[in-house]
Amino acid sequence: MSLLEDLTSKDPVRIWSSSCAVRTLRDKRQLELLAANLDLIRKKTKNVDLGGALRPDASHLEFAFKKLEYFRSSDGCLCGLYLMDDLYDPAIEQGAGNIQISDVVIGPNGWIDHQVCICSVCGTSYRVEQREYHYSWWAWQRA
Repeated sequence: MSLLEDLTSKDPVRIWSSSCAVRTLRDKRQLELLAANLDLIRKKTKNVDLGGALRPDASHLEFAFKKLEYFRSSDGCLCGLYLMDDLYDPAIEQGAGNIQISDVVIGPNGWIDHQVCICSVCGTSYRVEQREYHYSWWAWQRA
């Protein structure tokens, strides 16, 4: 099934799963299709309880909306989304070819203080700190 079919299915598991897939989606044609149907997706997902424990699963859908709005209204590089979400893991992004981790800075305590990441598309440099609470998350800032 397509992401659009999953997002509009009214099935909480399919909506959650496809929302997570949108986070990492880079295919321009698929993003165009989803962005063109953003109003339909919003309508079909309204009042669907996605559940969640430590973090509401609806947060993944909300980020999918942000990404599709960004894609629809901006000519900017998709790396700009790193500033809008805390679930972009630099190691995964590097593995996907989206960034290069150019430096790992160790703090005085011997732990990683931050990483310097460079976008593979536009060359924007980011300072990224990994943080944890009940799960790992990352704070991205333009360097």
